[in-house]
Amino acid sequence: MEIIGLGTDLIEVERIKAFAEKPAALARIFSEEEIAYCLARKNRYQHLAVRFAAKEAVYKALPFGGVTLKSISVVNLESGRPKVYVNDRRFDGLCVLISLSHTEYYAMASAVVYRD
Repeated sequence: MEIIGLGTDLIEVERIKAFAEKPAALARIFSEEEIAYCLARKNRYQHLAVRFAAKEAVYKALPFGGVTLKSISVVNLESGRPKVYVNDRRFDGLCVLISLSHTEYYAMASAVVYRD
């Protein structure tokens, strides 16, 4: 395994809560699947915030620029484990390890981009 990049992000949940009051703003950052998943949860703003932090962490870890946050998608596998997809052909052959955590006030994510 060859590590390509490492990224971390921390965000206040309140910032995302204020942002989320504008549905058009959410659609610019999150996929329909991500929005549906988060809004269906009891702590919706924590879930949105942790996905935003994940997108930022992955963005920071990528070895190339020009990727939009919307092209980075975070979904949960059946096991509940988060999985990252990057819709960019330059990502082919790369993988992401992601760790997410949130509290009532903060959300954070760490990402490692690697080539297997």
